[in-house]
Amino acid sequence: MKILLPLLLAAISTASAFDQAAFGAKLNGWQRDGSAHYSLDGIRYRTLRPLESTDENGNQVILVTVIHQANSWAEVPFDLEVVLAPDGSAQSFRITGTPRGQKVDTGVISRPAAPEAPAEAEGASSPAASPFHPVAEMKKMLFEAFDSQAARAAEAKDNRKRDLLARIYGPEPIDATALAAGLRYNLDLILRLPTEPGK
Repeated sequence: MKILLPLLLAAISTASAFDQAAFGAKLNGWQRDGSAHYSLDGIRYRTLRPLESTDENGNQVILVTVIHQANSWAEVPFDLEVVLAPDGSAQSFRITGTPRGQKVDTGVISRPAAPEAPAEAEGASSPAASPFHPVAEMKKMLFEAFDSQAARAAEAKDNRKRDLLARIYGPEPIDATALAAGLRYNLDLILRLPTEPGK
């Protein structure tokens, strides 16, 4: 028993912080095509089954493709990358995609360090430090970068070699708000946070 206990503790400590089955269940279940189909506020999405790997630091890397089904023929995909430490804490986020051939890349949004406490003035009590929420700050930076780039892509010319459907119907509509809502929803599910698709 003494030999098994360290092995059991090691297995628990290296257990995945991400539950792919639970993630898929929250998205209406994985279908035979390897994706989950669901709606948020009447807008249709697909999420492909995530790819999981481990980086050189032992962190878990989760890569998930979130697709906004803009209409009956057009789908707009973006990749969401989330890096989790072995303890489950979020270390970085990134969103990439090429809507209409336009590159969108938020860059890696890394976990920020807590701000330094304000200096204590002589003879006065130190002011209370403001609450610091690194994940909320990371999400704010991620979607600020994404929103501005997605808006530019929506206004830009289609750089791709257009297929028959694109020639008939025109380029797929890029709805930056709908895209951000789907990506945010998936991110919150990965992080096991309350899902707020409209925020």
